[in-house]
Amino acid sequence: MRTVSGLDVHKDSVYLCILSSTGEIYEKKFGVLTTEPYFRK
Repeated sequence: MRTVSGLDVHKDSVYLCILSSTGEIYEKKFGVLTTEPYFRK
């Protein structure tokens, strides 16, 4: 199985989804305004 990802871009948010090679699903929602926190590891 391969690792695949997708982005869904909306006016007020961006959704990220990653399906890893082990079958794990990672989902994250990001705001698009500069006042929204940035993604940090």
